[in-house]
Amino acid sequence: MTVAAERLGVLCARIGLCSRNEAAKYARLGQILVDGQPAKSAAALVPGTANIQLTPRAQRMQDDKVTILLHKPAHYASCRAGKGVPLARKLLVPENRAPSCRTRHDPRQLSKLDATDVLDEATSGVLLFSQDGRVSTTVARDPLVEKEYDILTNGEVTSGQLSALQLNLGTLCSQDARVREVPGYVPRAEKARLLQADPAAVVEEAKPSASSRIQVVFCGTLTSSDLRQMCSQAGMLLFRVSRVRVGGISLAKLVPGQWTVVPGVEPLLRERSHFPAAEEKRPSRRTLRSMHE
Repeated sequence: MTVAAERLGVLCARIGLCSRNEAAKYARLGQILVDGQPAKSAAALVPGTANIQLTPRAQRMQDDKVTILLHKPAHYASCRAGKGVPLARKLLVPENRAPSCRTRHDPRQLSKLDATDVLDEATSGVLLFSQDGRVSTTVARDPLVEKEYDILTNGEVTSGQLSALQLNLGTLCSQDARVREVPGYVPRAEKARLLQADPAAVVEEAKPSASSRIQVVFCGTLTSSDLRQMCSQAGMLLFRVSRVRVGGISLAKLVPGQWTVVPGVEPLLRERSHFPAAEEKRPSRRTLRSMHE
């Protein structure tokens, strides 16, 4: 039986050793071993059964790469900011380090620390910056990594709107995408007003018609702006959208504007969905517009 050959860089990325760009760099330095011998190029064809390893030096370089979790506030651009729009990267300063962060890294001194994907200006929440190409590839392109959003609406959502959003997500992402209205949600301002008027009137299941809270979980490369468009097509008026989790990395107790160092990429790479892998492709704007025409 003939074993198919692959480009070394592609194979390194597939087995999670390093990204394709990192493989090209390590191969030029002679730091990738194929069956014990240094590879000369990441473009070389090698059998899929070959034993691929990084040299100890390259492995140290890979292990030293830093990944940072930022709780991006709304109205900050993750990258390519327009005129007058601040960049989220400007928040990566020592003054904004979370008290729980044990490392003393200064992100301003870290080279090639890039946002792993795009979180639109109006959306807050999890934004990862990483020197590790595997993290960027996983967040932006892996169809099996879960992303969880917390959505607040203006006005109470209907079951029909939830079903429409569920259908859209199931069509363009994973069939097991989950859309759930959080029961018993009371907005903070409304709860304070009710408490002031009549403390006994505020019960756990009380929920004003002014707002609903929705939890959305899906796998795929759908962006936050695409999700917003889907919600609008379903008839929802959005008040706030926040991404609260990517893979195994969540906001936890980070407040908007704070950042912390992620201790290794294992949580992100390990917490992959067990949803069936559908054929994943980025939906076009035309597709999103036409879904409710």
